[in-house]
Amino acid sequence: MTMDMGRLVSIVVAVLTGAFALAGCGATTTATDSNAVRLAEAPSTAAPAAVEPTDGRLGDATEIHAGTPPRELSQGGPLDARRHRGSPRRDGVGAGASCPNPGLTPSPDSLAAMADATLCLLNGERADNGLAPLVPNAKLAVAATAYAQDMVAGSYFSHAGRDGSGVFERVERTGYMPRGSGWILGENLAWGTGGLATPGAIMQAWMNSDGHRHNILHPDYREIGVGIVVGNPASANGLGATYATEFGAIESESDPATTVKPARNSSQARRSRKRARRHARARLARRARQPARGGHGRSRARGKVGRITARIAI
Repeated sequence: MTMDMGRLVSIVVAVLTGAFALAGCGATTTATDSNAVRLAEAPSTAAPAAVEPTDGRLGDATEIHAGTPPRELSQGGPLDARRHRGSPRRDGVGAGASCPNPGLTPSPDSLAAMADATLCLLNGERADNGLAPLVPNAKLAVAATAYAQDMVAGSYFSHAGRDGSGVFERVERTGYMPRGSGWILGENLAWGTGGLATPGAIMQAWMNSDGHRHNILHPDYREIGVGIVVGNPASANGLGATYATEFGAIESESDPATTVKPARNSSQARRSRKRARRHARARLARRARQPARGGHGRSRARGKVGRITARIAI
């Protein structure tokens, strides 16, 4: 009986020890499995990667010659980077096929390569049309980059700067035009985000616009400055890129005394001419109401008005 009781106690102890071991093992396994589940689920509970929206705009295309007001070649609008039916294929050495990085996305480290790609694509278009390539000009590049930066910083998108400047004033500040020279300038603007921020998309959109294409394929231009900055004028989110290209050529040397700066814009010039004509008519009416002096007073008045009128720019 003593032997049986001893064996029974041993069996009970063994069973309880095994039960505790199983319980401990189960608890450990449960905790481990729970941690494994939580670790597996951790990535899915993190914030999803942001997808950059695709958007973009073209600015007005502008051209200006020495002594004339700026000319708007086409209005800005949505950025259309589609290759339309009838567009030439780029299978040869022309635009696109031989240029590196047409699909480069904007970042501070990629801007120089993006500018090179934009120039390559642009000169490829000119080569396809039998035109000489444009040579990079540091002063035009300074004007282009500074203006792209200002548009992003000021959240505006226009050929008229926040300081009232136009293409002429911005390029003149760099000293590009020698005193007394003839010249021609042009400007293309664009911004894009997502897939529309690449050099290839921007160039395709410019070529899809008559006015921007006119500047790109203008035979008189010989130099260009390309400015690209990270960010866009429509939002402070820092996405995408803003592009400015300044086209230029110094045409001839002329007499400094005859060099005429262009009017700020055509609407200001028209208002100035209308105001001058109103003033001239008012002076003529006042003199007509004055009594004639002797036999020649009226003719003298008309003569004076004629001389005044001749000095008014029409």
